Parts: sequence; structure tokens; C-alpha cells
Amino acid sequence: MRELRKQVEAKYEHVLFLHAGDFLHPSFISKQDGGRAMIESLNMMDGALGEFDENMVVTWGNHEFDKGRLHHVPLMNELLQQSEFTWLDSNISWKADTIKAKNNINQIMYRFGDINVGIFSFTTDIVKPGYIDSFADYENTAKEYVPRLRAAGADFVIGLTHHWLQDDIAMMNLAEEFKPDIILGGHEHYAQTEQINGKWILKADADAATAVVAEVTLENDEFIIQPQIISLDKSFPKDKPMLALTEKLSLENDIKYCRALNLVDNCLTKKLGHTQVKLMAEETEIRRFETNIGNLLADLALEEFSNCDADITLLNSGSIRLNQNIPASSSITVKHLEEMFPYSSDLRLIEFERSLLPKILAHSISGWTANGHWLQVSGLAYIHNPETESIDHIHLKGEGYAQDTKPTIRAVVPYYLISDNTDHDGYLMINEDMQVACDANGAEVKNLFTQHLKEQTDGLVVARDYRICNTTRDQCN
Repeated sequence: MRELRKQVEAKYEHVLFLHAGDFLHPSFISKQDGGRAMIESLNMMDGALGEFDENMVVTWGNHEFDKGRLHHVPLMNELLQQSEFTWLDSNISWKADTIKAKNNINQIMYRFGDINVGIFSFTTDIVKPGYIDSFADYENTAKEYVPRLRAAGADFVIGLTHHWLQDDIAMMNLAEEFKPDIILGGHEHYAQTEQINGKWILKADADAATAVVAEVTLENDEFIIQPQIISLDKSFPKDKPMLALTEKLSLENDIKYCRALNLVDNCLTKKLGHTQVKLMAEETEIRRFETNIGNLLADLALEEFSNCDADITLLNSGSIRLNQNIPASSSITVKHLEEMFPYSSDLRLIEFERSLLPKILAHSISGWTANGHWLQVSGLAYIHNPETESIDHIHLKGEGYAQDTKPTIRAVVPYYLISDNTDHDGYLMINEDMQVACDANGAEVKNLFTQHLKEQTDGLVVARDYRICNTTRDQCN
């Protein structure tokens, strides 16, 4: 990303570098240092540590609030104070005497030649940290800031957003005086380009797999936008100082992790097992389709609860955060598992009326753009048609389609999906009151997978079995 920015700045006189959120957490390294290494890395995006980057602007994503309790306020303020760039919080109302930083503001204006460029932000409210009073909705945010920036002289207004694409589209469908000229966004972790009434909504892939470069030109009093999605794969040139910094931070973190456990400095490279086949864990796969690693983890969970008559497993893919495929004939290390499960993967058994299952699966396929609420499943099968946004032929293992042989279903789910202290990943139809007593309650997916790897001395051989048949890729008969 640093090398790309250098290339763009060599070509253009006026360049803004924008980030639409979800960078502090969660990752293996931020789990250890609270996000400090990420701030230091972003501070290097202008090629110089210790200098404020006037042309870099970020906004808050929901994962910035993973450290969301009041006792995290000192950490958050420390991260803000260390940031050598601007944060935007246009729709956020902070509680008094909490978040304090001069570089955390609600709007910003740039002067590029004869053109004034204004930027405001929007952050989704799906996470409600203890130090925030409220979030304004996207409609009121746009209605406040677009006219305000225009009145201050902005010729071109950018919305830097972190919410669902459908909300970005809705913002672009507001009355003309409330629309930004472009939306650069995040949240889905998946590259998207949409044009609404001639105005672009642009999003890049997570983990800097891609970047959006939007060329904006003024021609005959009209702004012409030419967007590109730039692939930042292994073949893309690397900036050597940035590479040296990130490798240093990663190595320091790994050593610190091992020493905290009184282990040798390279403990994370310990091999737990190996795989004969390619394990599909990259986000755009595991958050949209049935994958072999998703099947394995869901099956292990169902097997663990078999003595309590569990029927199915519903495992939200957002809890499986490796975001890379593991090649065939590769070793699987301790670090793979630490990166795959940065959160607790605590499992619980619940029981609910069978009529709820179609509603649960309908939410799983909703907003089908690599969302973390997509479920990897075990013990059931169904057909998913992304084009019609529908599900069909739902049946439990051993049942024929449409045979309602069980009035209630026992499901193994991550505690996050039912906890009174979370948003349930949107699964508001299930809750803690549905829990069923079982000795396996509290089992961790990471531990189940670790034990399974040790037992598979010949290596993993896992495959899809079309329990989720996708009509755009599979023959669903």
C-alpha cells in the first residue's frame, strides 16, 4: 500500500489517502498490543515516522470499538494521540470526558489549486461502546454535513463511510442537496463498485488485498471520476522501509507472545499438523460459500455435543478470521490458529422451534457480500440462490426435504450469537434463554481443531459435500 501511494503521488499533484475503518482490531497482533503496531504502521504511510500526515484521513469502523468499555478510554486516547493523521467522527457523540484528541474531528476541508474538497464520515452503530452516547443515522448525517461543507465552500464532497452498501446506496438516493459527490467506504471487507445516478460508491477488499484509486478531474465545471480497483498481490512492488517496519513489529509481537507464556521465542512456528488439501479460509470464500475448513469446524462442534442430542451447528464465519487459504501439503502452526481465532470461540447448545430455522438461514444469506454473519453449518443442508436472495429445500441430516419430523431443533452456536452483551451478529431471533444444559457447553472451536490436528497423523483430507448448494456455482438438483 505504501508503494502504491508513492506511485500515485509521483503521477498526481494532489493526493488524498483515505481509510474507511476496521484496522485497529481484530488481529493476532492487536490482540497482544491493543492496536499500537497498527498505528505505527499507518504512521509510516507517508514514509516518515514522527511527522503528521496532512493528507491522510481515516474514520471509525465497528472493530475500532472492540475495546469498548470505559476502562479502555485511556488506551483509545493513547492510540489517537499517537496517530499522525486525521480521524473523522461526523456522526458520533462521545460521552463527556472520554475521547479527547485534536486530530479526531467531525469534518475536514482541503484546498487543491482552485478546488475545495470537503470530507465527512459515517460509522455504523452495530457496536455501542461505553464511551459513546449515540450515533446519528446516515440520512441525518448527510443532511447535516453535505450542506455545511457546501456552505463552507466545498466544490467536491467526499463521504468516508463504514456501513452496509445498501445504506451507502440509500445515502446516494437522498435529495440532490444532501448527496456527496463520491462515497469511499468499508465494512463488508469485499471490493465493490456501484454507480447511483452517476455518482460512485467505491470499496476495496480487506487486508489491503486491493485498493481503490479514484482519479477526479474537473472538466467544463463538471467532476469526472475514473475509479480503479488495484490488486496488491505478492507480485506488487514493496516499499522497503515499510516492509522492514512491519516485519520488525510482527517479530517483536511473536516473541513477546511466546515469552509471556514462558515458551521459546519461536513458539508460534510449532507445527500442530498438516493438510493434504487446500483449506479455504479466505474471507470472500468463507463468508459467502460453504468451504472445506468451515465444514470441518462445524462438524467438530456437532460431534462434541452429540451426547446432548445436538442436531445442527451454526457457526458464524466472522469468528474464523485467518483470511487466507492454507495451501495443500502445508504445515498448520500455532500462529495459524491464533490468527484464525482471535476471539473466544465458546460454544453453547440451544433449542428452538423448527419454524425459526428458515429465518435464521435467511439472515445468514442476507447482504451477501462477504459478511461475518454468514453461517458455516453442520447437520443440515439447503439450496442458496444469490440471484433471488432465497433459500430452499432446507432439511436436517437424515431427513428428506419438507419432512418436518422434529418440532424443535437443538443447535450448537458460538456464545456470541446469543449473548445478552452482543448484537448477536443480527440473529435476534435466538437468545440466552434458549440454552440447554450440556457438559460440552463452553467447548472452544480452537481447542477442538487443535486436538483434531494432533489425531490426523496423515494430514487433513476435507472437502465440500454441498450441504450449502449455491445455484451460481453448483448443480443444485
